[in-house]
Amino acid sequence: MKILFIGSMNKHSYSYLTYKTLKQKYKSVDTLDTDNIPYFKKIITIIHFHIHPKIIEFFLNYSIKQKIKKRYDLIFIVTGELFGRNLLQYLKKDNSKLIFLCLDNPFFNRDKNKWLLTLPSLNLYDLIIFQQRTRIKYAKKFKLKYALIPPLYNKDIHSPQHKIEEDRKYKRDILIVGTWFYDRGVFVKKLINYGLKPEIYGGHWNKDLDYSILKKYIKGKSILGKDYSRLIFFSKIVISFPNTHNDDDITNKSLEIPAIGSVLLTSNTKSHREIFNTSIDAVLFKNPRDCYNKFQKLLNNKNLIKKISIAGHKKITSNKKFDYRTNLIALIEKII
Repeated sequence: MKILFIGSMNKHSYSYLTYKTLKQKYKSVDTLDTDNIPYFKKIITIIHFHIHPKIIEFFLNYSIKQKIKKRYDLIFIVTGELFGRNLLQYLKKDNSKLIFLCLDNPFFNRDKNKWLLTLPSLNLYDLIIFQQRTRIKYAKKFKLKYALIPPLYNKDIHSPQHKIEEDRKYKRDILIVGTWFYDRGVFVKKLINYGLKPEIYGGHWNKDLDYSILKKYIKGKSILGKDYSRLIFFSKIVISFPNTHNDDDITNKSLEIPAIGSVLLTSNTKSHREIFNTSIDAVLFKNPRDCYNKFQKLLNNKNLIKKISIAGHKKITSNKKFDYRTNLIALIEKII
């Protein structure tokens, strides 16, 4: 079977992990690295997001078509925001199957005009893979062929720095990892008012109106790869927030943090409740006060931190349900 993979080849991305998974399973996998499309530079990105992607559709289509010279049985797309109806119909002309791994929310306009080109064309895909159950209601509304998989983690990156059963020299009590959004800023400021002293890593926290309050707690921007895993592993407790602006109720960090071997402290959502048993393999909170109280309870119980860390790690890494490679290949086999 001949496969064309279209997406980012950034080695820290889940797009690249998907390519590696395909390459390990199938002999013939060609790539089209969308990071290197000539026309998709900064100014084109600005037009795409802030004006209208239709303006640059011709240039995108021409650039991508010039790179596809063969017939493929399967075309696997991750950067779906680049593909409108004309281009998808071109890709299907030789009866190629089209799969779109959608790691974002094409049904919301949080990303300005990012999805305006793509949204009317989603019904051309033979399968769209989502990792958020909140996407299902939209997929049904648009009558799409879809499948749902759990959030992702990368075994090669998101792993403990040594055996989690052994004692470790923690560098911080509480870590918050993630990009700033307004509601996250409000939540974190409440935690600080209660007495929490977190270390915060992530982008755009300087946008908060009360940045002067948050500034001393912000230790860095987003960290990737093994540095990200080391940051989490040497943190007693890690708070992760689903992106409510994107209609998410879980995040990849919800699997990454326990896979790395630290205690996950996160929102009490339906998706989290379906995976975790609170205070056994993760800790779920209802509001800022509940979050703070549960943090304090954990902080005063070294054995409980160790117990939850071990149980959470085992829950994610030992269950094939969360094995991305297994889930992905099973879906592809059904299509082809």
